[in-house]
Amino acid sequence: MGIRTAIDHNPLLAFGFLIAAGWTVLVGLQIVNAMGSVAGGDWVGRHGLGGLMGLIVLAIFLGVVIAAFGALGEPEPAPEEWPPE
Repeated sequence: MGIRTAIDHNPLLAFGFLIAAGWTVLVGLQIVNAMGSVAGGDWVGRHGLGGLMGLIVLAIFLGVVIAAFGALGEPEPAPEEWPPE
């Protein structure tokens, strides 16, 4: 199924992936602005190491969303037969 066919069949799914990716980027920017120094400082409340871990988790989530959105562009749901005929 191509991306155009997927959007024709269910446009909400494609736009949902785009909204999830945009939301992830916005939350990541908020974390960058709120976190302190990673090297030291007060470890109570918002701190740099917690912000860094949050950014890593968001980066993994963004990668999964991009991979799922890329899967919509696959021409067929199954791999090709082996050996080819």
